[in-house]
Amino acid sequence: MQGGVAVIGGGTAGLILAKDLALNGIDVDVYEAHGEIGYGAEKASGILSIEGLSQLGINYKEAVVNTLYGATIYGQREKMLIKAKRKMAYILDRKKLAMICAKEAEGAGARINLNAKIGKERLEQLRSEKIIVGADGPVSNVASFFSFPKMDSYILTYKAEFSGASIPDKECVELFFSNISKKFFGWTAPYSDSVLEVGIGEWMKTRRNSYSVFSEFLKNKTITEEVGNASKRSGLASLIPFNVRKRTVKGNVILVGDSAGQVKSTTGGGIIFGGLCAKMAADVITQHIRFGRPLSDYEKLWRRKYGMDLGLHKILHSYYSRIGGRGMDLMIKFSKVFGIDSFLGEYGDMDRPSVVIKRLFIK
Repeated sequence: MQGGVAVIGGGTAGLILAKDLALNGIDVDVYEAHGEIGYGAEKASGILSIEGLSQLGINYKEAVVNTLYGATIYGQREKMLIKAKRKMAYILDRKKLAMICAKEAEGAGARINLNAKIGKERLEQLRSEKIIVGADGPVSNVASFFSFPKMDSYILTYKAEFSGASIPDKECVELFFSNISKKFFGWTAPYSDSVLEVGIGEWMKTRRNSYSVFSEFLKNKTITEEVGNASKRSGLASLIPFNVRKRTVKGNVILVGDSAGQVKSTTGGGIIFGGLCAKMAADVITQHIRFGRPLSDYEKLWRRKYGMDLGLHKILHSYYSRIGGRGMDLMIKFSKVFGIDSFLGEYGDMDRPSVVIKRLFIK
């Protein structure tokens, strides 16, 4: 039985897991291939639900950029505002969040090794000595080397920040469902009164360049009005896994976060589910080392706890991808007639659609 843990990848999920293991008295090393924590973290948006963040046990406050109360949803012609009276989400600086997680992990006793690229021979050696946790992103070397089932579908995204933008409501993001993007949507996220993130995703199998899709999105009338006179500060592309791996445990190797595909298909957000599954993995690993609990329990537990919600996200994604902008117009009209916009403003949950469905039936 292995007595230590090697976490491959110094992203948020891997660092949350390392912290929890260290707090449990487990010897743990984090191996980060780059020379700094949070390398490339800013490629993804940092819109995270307050309810989800509260469950991760991270002192994230210093990373908060803006507070959100809702969203405006655009179809081809129609739009709908869903806004709550309470705070629903924060926009976080993803790099700062990763650095906070690293500080907490080291404070708990985990060792973080930078510039630590782990090749095949080293992975094989580590497997003979320790439990390995693959937390190395959607294109996981750990998953590839140990022959985990492949994730064969991804979303390509491109986003940029604009300074001097005209922002209609600092408290709301905007989501654009049209025919510009295949199987995803465009968005804006306000960082401040004048700094706006604009982005869009595109299904990888269309073989369209994400930047060209982004350039087309900028011609949208609403986007043009908001960023027409603004200056572009940065532009970044990223890759989001589109489905959950069919297996996330093999022997003494475990996958968490984006490596496992624990990502919301609706939005591409992975920090909340990845972090929650990482905490679950830390508990199973601790009990395995102390009492011989099977590591395979992690697979059963996270799928039982979060599998339904991740599945519902996939169903919702499949639906909005199929109906397109005009279909979204009909959905918006329907929602307004039946008060669904008001219901979501009061009872919505960004992460757990199963909870929303339960609340809907109760209502």
